[in-house]
Amino acid sequence: MADLRMDFEATFIAQVITAVGFTVGLCIVVASGRYPRHIRYSLRAYSCGKILVGTAFLIAALRAGDWPELLIPLANGVGIAGLAMNYSSVRHLQNRPIWCFTPMAAGVAVGLLTLLLLLAGGGLTSVRTLVSLAAVGVMAVIAFEVVVRFEGRGVPHYVTGLLCVVLSIVYLARMVVGITRGDEATGYLMIDDRMERIAFLLTLLGTVIGAINYVLMASDEFNRELSKLAHTDGLTGSLNRRRLFELGEVEFRRSRRHGRALTVLTLDIDRFKSINDRAGHPFGDRVIQAVADCCAGQIRHEDVMGRIGGEEFAILLPGIGEEAGRLLAERLRATIERQLAPLGTEGGVTVTCSIGGVSLTREHGEFSDLIAQSDCALYDAKNAGRNQVRFFAPALVEAVAV
Repeated sequence: MADLRMDFEATFIAQVITAVGFTVGLCIVVASGRYPRHIRYSLRAYSCGKILVGTAFLIAALRAGDWPELLIPLANGVGIAGLAMNYSSVRHLQNRPIWCFTPMAAGVAVGLLTLLLLLAGGGLTSVRTLVSLAAVGVMAVIAFEVVVRFEGRGVPHYVTGLLCVVLSIVYLARMVVGITRGDEATGYLMIDDRMERIAFLLTLLGTVIGAINYVLMASDEFNRELSKLAHTDGLTGSLNRRRLFELGEVEFRRSRRHGRALTVLTLDIDRFKSINDRAGHPFGDRVIQAVADCCAGQIRHEDVMGRIGGEEFAILLPGIGEEAGRLLAERLRATIERQLAPLGTEGGVTVTCSIGGVSLTREHGEFSDLIAQSDCALYDAKNAGRNQVRFFAPALVEAVAV
């Protein structure tokens, strides 16, 4: 009967991978405590993945002794589960849903198939083919997730994708070498010592580089979260006043430079103080949120909306002139009146809005001029009986002054 044992050097590398995997996993768990929830879950899932991979190599190292070869399915199943945990961590980092049992299901499936292959006399070549293909499949999915689907990806994401591709090539080569050499080529568990050591060493290197790189990815995501908190309104999720004015200045200069149209709308919820007094401030918050959601559903992706006051919003419409701006403003007004009618009935109030607008001309010197004139048009809409749309005209300045 063939002596199914790891040689000493491969065993030593496996033990080093175990130590590094455990150390990296525990360090990331400790470091994850102060991050936001989804980033914290992502880091902890990643650390669990490293600990599982370390456990798999520990089990593989134990096979150098007189342990039963049923540890082969266990080691492979745990290793694939660890890789799948890395996929879960990437999904958590993007705050995207994932079935919590995905890693366990992948590990159990590979472990059971490995056991069945051994019981059927399939030999170690078939086992390695199965496990290598499973590992390559998981790493390919991870690479696709971080390089293609990840929003706001940067250098760490591409490094992670490249690392997955390199390891996939190594494990495919390991599989090909195993198929070529066959189980009878050696009495050791490793079909080809040199290929196995290369695979193990690159796995060790990937564990270290991948961990550092993943922490950088998590830090990038954390910085984006901080930027989002600094730039958005906590109640509605739209931009806050400061950020809207920053983007407004940029868009104003761009439109001036390229001779492109630009329209600014200012929207205010009618009789909002009365809504708060009659239905309460929590209901008033619901009205503000509903108006923001309604507006967000009507504007384009390139348009910019922000909350600039208690119940007041501003919308930037790049590339849209006065005529198209009037049509959009009227559509917004009518949509809010129609869609928020049930909410108003619930609170015993009427929810409508007034909208003022202005389009860019040569007379405008800066973005604040557009906001001031849009507010002037909004004031005219309020005076006209509310639930109106008005665009700025020079005569309005005199009317407001009077």
